[in-house]
Amino acid sequence: MTIIDHTHLARLDLNLLVAFDVLLTERHVTRAAARLGLSQSAMSHNLGRLRELFGDELFVRGEGGMRPTPRAQALSAQVRSALAGIQATLQASAPFDPARDERRFRVAVYDEMEIALLPPLLERLAGLSSKVRIDVRPFAPAEVPDLLDAAELDLAIGLLGEGRAHHKRRVVCAGDVYLCLFNPRADDPSAPMTAERYAGLPHVRISSREALEDDIDAALAKRRLKRHIAVSTPHAVGVPYLLSRLGAVATLRRSVALAAAETLGLATAEVPLVLARSAVSMLWHASHDHDPAHRWLHDEILQVARGLMPPA
Repeated sequence: MTIIDHTHLARLDLNLLVAFDVLLTERHVTRAAARLGLSQSAMSHNLGRLRELFGDELFVRGEGGMRPTPRAQALSAQVRSALAGIQATLQASAPFDPARDERRFRVAVYDEMEIALLPPLLERLAGLSSKVRIDVRPFAPAEVPDLLDAAELDLAIGLLGEGRAHHKRRVVCAGDVYLCLFNPRADDPSAPMTAERYAGLPHVRISSREALEDDIDAALAKRRLKRHIAVSTPHAVGVPYLLSRLGAVATLRRSVALAAAETLGLATAEVPLVLARSAVSMLWHASHDHDPAHRWLHDEILQVARGLMPPA
């Protein structure tokens, strides 16, 4: 059991921790002041008190704003967790009601999954008369831990690792299979998709998923086959629209390919290669665990994912 030093804590103004967290997010005194409804001088005064409290500069001027010191970076997760815990305690007596409570969630979605996951998720939320707003953010997997720690993201969905010690991860799809997606007006959808036919078609390569594209090339090379790349793009979301005008093929997750085929009248076929399956996961900051709104959103995403993909 943790012993609370009430005498010491009584000297602490909780608003200083709020100011610290906002400064971490904004990296600018004026913007942080505006976000809290304070004057710039009041925020500067808070920064001075924070420096005295922690015995460190915490933020130093740099290109583009204030850069946190190593001490501030080390404190960031602990302070955010403490503030989130206090907030969750205050909200615990009021269950989250998506039809009444307005919340905004900043969610990073691996762009291939936007095609399959977002439309049915938003349709499901609309059916609940939800007032929840989803802001989809672009991301690179390596940036996710920092974005979660800086409170610039509430949740990430994609090919993600475990994150840091204060992050939580849940697999929503243990390993979706892949399908070929192509234009049936440009290639006979009834013909068997052999490895030779697959290699002979022009391909759309999605450069943001380099590991899978390399696996495809390696599997073809084992059969002494090589494909022709007609176009390379980092954005999987636009690939079905390219295929609707091109006589080419792309290799996409089954859930993504089926959703795109239904929407745009494209055709699918089994990939004539053995490709490794990769898990799609959700990653979030552990400080959200006690927030009923976050728990609700996670459950809604899992419900939608189970309807689209093999369960984890």
